[in-house]
Amino acid sequence: MKEIIQGTKIQGVTFYTVQEIAVMLRITPQTVRTYIKEGRLKGKRIGRPILITEESLSAFLEPSYSGKGIGGDA
Repeated sequence: MKEIIQGTKIQGVTFYTVQEIAVMLRITPQTVRTYIKEGRLKGKRIGRPILITEESLSAFLEPSYSGKGIGGDA
């Protein structure tokens, strides 16, 4: 069964935690943190957790669908 992740909305902006992003992308939380550290995914530490906006997630995923297919071999 698929887990539905809704994130947290604050003033109309949806935020996701590192763990939520990891579940959505089927990768480990450490990989998400690595992407943030490398600057590939924008995240912001707010208090203790690192939060990623829906907009940042979309921008991160955008190159994957740039007309070359998922693997980029076209």
